[in-house]
Amino acid sequence: MTTFEPTEQARAAAVRAAVLAGIARRRTLFASAWDGRALHVIADLLDTVALSLYEEEPTGLDGMPDGASLALAAAEVAAAQAPGTGFPADFGQYITHALDCRRLWTPAPLDFTACTLADDDAHLVAALDTLHGHLASAATEHVAQALLEAVFALHDKRADLAQLARG
Repeated sequence: MTTFEPTEQARAAAVRAAVLAGIARRRTLFASAWDGRALHVIADLLDTVALSLYEEEPTGLDGMPDGASLALAAAEVAAAQAPGTGFPADFGQYITHALDCRRLWTPAPLDFTACTLADDDAHLVAALDTLHGHLASAATEHVAQALLEAVFALHDKRADLAQLARG
């Protein structure tokens, strides 16, 4: 009987999933009931992603086990349905990046009618782009974890700006 040993990339992706689950859990303390529930769902699904990456062989073209792919897709759907969580709908790229090193996608600035909100958002998008570059060239996973914390702080600020614009 052979035992599965995850690759270095799979372990890195699992750690990133666990980091994002921790971010989601910390945000539940200050979230509305709706967003808090979504954050709990996202965190639980990310735990499944991390566990699957550690324990299951990759089966898909994306280099992930089926369980991880399905859980990550479900977590992204939960984020899309609750934008107030500060998790962008495509946040899974921060996990899969450890597997495939594809360029991280930076979101377009939001369409604000107020100039100050548009300027603030443009600065946040530029900062995200810069952090994406640093994340892509992070020397260690400890550095990547710190960068993920910073990236998700910016995503949270963008979600706050969007809520301000909605009133």
